[in-house]
Amino acid sequence: MAIEIKQLAITYYPIPKSGSSSIKYALMALDGNQRALADPDNEVHGQLTTNYVDPFLAVYDGHKGKFTIVRDPLERLLSAYTSRISDARVLTRPTADKVKLENFGIPVDPDFDTFIFNIEKYCACSWEIQFHVASPRYFTGCSLFLFEHVFKFEQMDKVEAFLSSVSGRALDLPRLQIGGRKISPSDLSPAALAKAMRFCRYDYGFLVDHYDPQKWGGIPEGDAGDPSTLHVFGDPAALRDGRIVYPRTARNLLHFMLKRSLVEPRISL
Repeated sequence: MAIEIKQLAITYYPIPKSGSSSIKYALMALDGNQRALADPDNEVHGQLTTNYVDPFLAVYDGHKGKFTIVRDPLERLLSAYTSRISDARVLTRPTADKVKLENFGIPVDPDFDTFIFNIEKYCACSWEIQFHVASPRYFTGCSLFLFEHVFKFEQMDKVEAFLSSVSGRALDLPRLQIGGRKISPSDLSPAALAKAMRFCRYDYGFLVDHYDPQKWGGIPEGDAGDPSTLHVFGDPAALRDGRIVYPRTARNLLHFMLKRSLVEPRISL
């Protein structure tokens, strides 16, 4: 769930496509575990993993010095598309569900418009896409108030200064995952931009103190059932009343049952 460096009393909660490769590589060095990696951009995640948490619960885990790095939701979504779809071509990997791709009739090399208009289907076909476009709440829980430091992606120099301060030595933060093709919001068609902003709408609410959706024209009106980053584990082939339903996890169910007795109270007359 989190990457704890006990001797420094800090705990990092990585969010995909938010500088996690660079931070993990730096933390390996600070923890005395840095080693030569043939492909550090990707192999670092095998050394320090990123795990899910319940997006509807705050993370009370007792770890000290919690910090994370957040990113503008739209820019993070575009980065996920270019790195996973365009560069890594994850839809051509054995891990992609070829049967679902064929049944949905969607291409393995979509342009961004095709991708965003079918994003719930692409999430159903690839765990890697799910993982990289999922709401940051899947990695931090529902509250950032429990974090001692919340850095913005554009402030990596502050992260570098923070890690240098807690470690007592100058740290030169590596810059990983910076190659490949780039796509910016200005490259999107109006319809694709609107769909992307609707998809990211809950993340802008979550990060209201850090990013303003008005930078990209705001969140357009839509239906409450529109797909979002919180819906990425829904099944578009099994809708309820035409909507993707967030699946109840075992942890969610346990949390619910703890608050509601299985035995209905009896009323004495």
